[in-house]
Amino acid sequence: MVSSIELGLVPSTSVTFNEWLENSWHDAGYSIELSAIRDGHLPNWLESLNRLPFLKDIETQVHDTVAIGDTTSVDAYELLSQSIRLLKPWRKGPFRLCGHFIDAEWRCDFKWRRFGDRLDWRNKTVLDVGCGNGYFGFQALNAGAISVLGVESFMLYVMQAALLNWYAQTPHVVVPLRFGEEAVNGLFDVVLSMGVIYHQRDSDSHLNALFRHCRPSGQVVLESIIADEDFVPEDRYAGMRNVYLIPSIKTLKNKLEQAGFKDPQLIDVSATANEEQQKTRYMPFHSLADALDPQDQTTTIEGYPAPKRAILMAFRT
Repeated sequence: MVSSIELGLVPSTSVTFNEWLENSWHDAGYSIELSAIRDGHLPNWLESLNRLPFLKDIETQVHDTVAIGDTTSVDAYELLSQSIRLLKPWRKGPFRLCGHFIDAEWRCDFKWRRFGDRLDWRNKTVLDVGCGNGYFGFQALNAGAISVLGVESFMLYVMQAALLNWYAQTPHVVVPLRFGEEAVNGLFDVVLSMGVIYHQRDSDSHLNALFRHCRPSGQVVLESIIADEDFVPEDRYAGMRNVYLIPSIKTLKNKLEQAGFKDPQLIDVSATANEEQQKTRYMPFHSLADALDPQDQTTTIEGYPAPKRAILMAFRT
């Protein structure tokens, strides 16, 4: 296994958060400078994160909750608390970071249990597309993967991932890139696209890009909201504007095959429940309960079928 030190992921006490983050991107092969990123919130985030101390000998334990470190000094605890609050909303989790329990909107451990044991992760390289703050990457490493590259276009989630890995020190890098539009380096043994495809204007282009980055004999794991028959929401779906197609399982299988993948297999179909997706103090905004018809929980507020998700796996030969 390539060590975190070799990847430049373990900061020294003399390196600032900014320097460590840019170094982690550069060492992963991406010449990205924080000064070139246009996000009005970034200066405030970095001001807070640069005040954080680097804590040595941090242990990470991965179960349903990804637990990084333990309670530290009072000063460091409060500084960390400020940074965690500043980086709200936390969509994916749960995490426990140096004594802080981050109760995210999504219980991603539910989803991991549906597909995690269906793959052999040992000694695999993983690409996680639209990874958010990288929850599945921590699970993949714990299951035996040697490295994870996360690709995420929303800078808030990139900074959440950076905060987590500042302390976790794992071979898990999340880079701020828009998949399919900006270059991703290399081929991977496992490519994840979890809850991304229905947000794509061109789902075929997305699947073609997944195929290009999947190593021969590699696997793709694709998760999507599904319906019995394809439909295109007129405006919003479950309160979300950027949903361009709710496909059927048959359509997903056909699209995977058209992209070049072989033997698409249905791993799981599950209706999304409030236990899995809900408001929390770290994500106090619109969530599943607000998206469903209060008189009929089987439909959304727009009158569409309530979210049901399928996970498929396919191979590149």
